[in-house]
Amino acid sequence: MFNDVDETLRQVLLADVPIDRTEVDISFDRPTREWSSRLSRPTLNLFLFDVRERLDFRDDTWTVTRNANGQAQRERPPRRVDLSYLVTAWTNEPADEHRILARVLACTYRQGRLDAAYLQGSLANATVPILLRAMPPDHLAKPTDFWGVMDNELHASLTWVATVPLDVFAPVTGPLVVTRELQVGDRFRADRETFVEVAGVAHRKGDRAAGVGNATVTVLNTSHRVTTDVEGRFRFSPIPPGEYVWRVEPPGGRPAERQVRVPSESYDIEVEA
Repeated sequence: MFNDVDETLRQVLLADVPIDRTEVDISFDRPTREWSSRLSRPTLNLFLFDVRERLDFRDDTWTVTRNANGQAQRERPPRRVDLSYLVTAWTNEPADEHRILARVLACTYRQGRLDAAYLQGSLANATVPILLRAMPPDHLAKPTDFWGVMDNELHASLTWVATVPLDVFAPVTGPLVVTRELQVGDRFRADRETFVEVAGVAHRKGDRAAGVGNATVTVLNTSHRVTTDVEGRFRFSPIPPGEYVWRVEPPGGRPAERQVRVPSESYDIEVEA
């Protein structure tokens, strides 16, 4: 995923600085002395030197969706991590280096929340915004120590931080909860009354993922009558266990009836709509 961030930053720089590919290279290599000695053209280098989680963005709230097979899919949001890049310009003339750095710095101030047009690879499907920000020099503890490790001369630099999502949790798939039993009476007696709250989905015939919204579902010979939501879901208030006939009337479609036993494993109804 980190390489997708690299490519996204490349697209931002090409479009917003702008950088001419024929004049300036963009590199993500370690800026060691050996690397810089091999450069033959002006180069803008973005070196990823730090990765850490944004704890203030942590969210462990589960979300529940329905997949194409009619199952419930529970997911935790991605972790948000900060990727810190050291940005340096490498040219033969100091004036060119300063000119490039100034334009890149202006870009970092303009780009706070990335437009979807820049996002590359897995970032194109991100469910949270991709954030960028310029950081003060003290974000890199001791620049002199850094360049000493790189065995290179001290170089003017900027620090650019990208806050990106990292999907670390696999979704959990299981059946939807469609039945809830309610018992009324003394819990120590066997003759307590039982009522069942049920839920289901009215969907197009042959496609469980295509819910039919605004359809009327009626339990015949009872007062139970509901309208499905935009995803075709419906829920009945508690009814006694037993055998029933349900009738669904889709808007502009053919009514359908189904015999249902309550409680049951599924209350979904196919509709020719």
